Amino acid sequence: MNKIIKNNILLIIALISGANSIFAQSENPVISAIQKEVDRNKAELKMEGMTPPFFISYSVVEMYTYNLVASMGSISSYYENHFRRGIPTLLVGDYMRNNLNIAGRNFYPSTTSLYDNTFGIPITIWRDLDAVYKNAIEQYRTKMAVLQQQTQTKDEENLPDFEQVKPLNMILQPLPVDFNKTYWETYLRKASEIAKQYPDILNSSVVLNVRNIMTYTYNTEGSLYAVPSALYQLSFTANTRADDGQELSHTIFLENATLEQMPDVVSFSNQCKTTMENLLKLKDAQVIDDAYCGPVLFEGTAVGRVLEQVFLSNNKLSASPKLIQPNSYNNSDYQGNDFEMMLNKKVISRDITIKSITGQEFYGGQRLNGYYPVDFEGIIPDKELMLIENGVLRNMLNGRKPTKKIHHSNGHTRYDFNANISRVMPGNILITCSQTFSNEELRKKLFDAAVEEDLEFAYIVKQYEQGINLIYRIYMADGREELVRGATASDLSLKTFKRILGASDKELMSSYGDVQMTVIYPEALLFEEMDITRIPNIEFKKPYVVPRPK
Repeated sequence: MNKIIKNNILLIIALISGANSIFAQSENPVISAIQKEVDRNKAELKMEGMTPPFFISYSVVEMYTYNLVASMGSISSYYENHFRRGIPTLLVGDYMRNNLNIAGRNFYPSTTSLYDNTFGIPITIWRDLDAVYKNAIEQYRTKMAVLQQQTQTKDEENLPDFEQVKPLNMILQPLPVDFNKTYWETYLRKASEIAKQYPDILNSSVVLNVRNIMTYTYNTEGSLYAVPSALYQLSFTANTRADDGQELSHTIFLENATLEQMPDVVSFSNQCKTTMENLLKLKDAQVIDDAYCGPVLFEGTAVGRVLEQVFLSNNKLSASPKLIQPNSYNNSDYQGNDFEMMLNKKVISRDITIKSITGQEFYGGQRLNGYYPVDFEGIIPDKELMLIENGVLRNMLNGRKPTKKIHHSNGHTRYDFNANISRVMPGNILITCSQTFSNEELRKKLFDAAVEEDLEFAYIVKQYEQGINLIYRIYMADGREELVRGATASDLSLKTFKRILGASDKELMSSYGDVQMTVIYPEALLFEEMDITRIPNIEFKKPYVVPRPK
């Protein structure tokens, strides 16, 4: 076992077993710089007639990024970067009422020094805290003035804006920057070269994204933590154009927390081949021309992607407080997540259960890429948190901003590096079904349900990204399958999940997103009823005048 990983595991075990604090053997210069400057500002940052800050947190996110792209056997671009971002949080008032939860201007992270032995980090912290303090005072005054004009319920009056928690000390060591440029250039050239065998593929690329991150945080509650994370994302995209001019594109993603988990180049090249062959089959398929309402079977990664999009990436299961809105703001985005009003009510089929297992690093012997030991606000995530139990909403993911029904953090505030904001997001999610069957039995149930509805055919979805990519008709008369294109599931929502006919007794695991989440889900899922229609306004482009070069 890697020595650094082993040490980190021992540190986490010590914390969980009851140790009050965990410190590295030698003082970390970044943490030291943050702690000294934050404490100095906490003591001195006050202006006449203004409320001093009661809480300050500052994070330095250090990131190494590498991006390598290849097409048709050649490297087309390479980019690498190393930078640090400073992320301040400053609150005036108190835990009950402060400058949180009000619509308005946010602070954007600033770039700070890459060197540990200069004044660059303290200077950045000093400058940032001065700016956010003045903004916090302005927001706090506005918020209190708005609240004086509004009538609040007793529950709203008693609900704090920010949860007070016990301090945490956890200093883990950075992960090594594991990137061999020469090896991966060779890998991407070989994998991308496969596209030369398919002249009808108009464009294709293989992309490797590597991101190695270390986050250092200190706050005036006494929490002090340093946590590493890494993302390795390998993708292949290909596109073509049908004879009628419809643009068609398929992408496959492999996302892992270590490069060792990536397939060898032969295995990945075979996945690229399969993707292009499916795309060329789709090119010659007919466009659907009729509406369908009936049973639909999702298979393979299509199951994970549709579950991720309906429940997770849209923040459906993430609690969010409603924001106080000054008169100049009138945006529904500020209204929070009213889904929590369904707490302890049935929201989907009683066969479906959804748990967060973010605090678990392994499942079935496999490492979960969505695992992290502590969230962005210094909270250790639960090893198991029931979200939907037998179709009933029991809890929601939350951070330290209490909502009407979700009062405590369960360790799911994460930093979104692309959006430059911290927000409540999933880590590891386990989705199970109480009615399980073999994949063969599920296909028979699909067939039987379609016959019961007097349907000529039913649908099987085998690939789903932002919509349906691969969908087959299975005919009742002879059981043959026919690939079609131009289809969309027009009513895919929570309502669709109210009637499930069964799920596979086998599981798959997929990871998604730049802030990684891992979803464990059934290998197949049979919906009792779904609307499949033609995509409206398909764009049909004219063919290229000159064929693709060979």
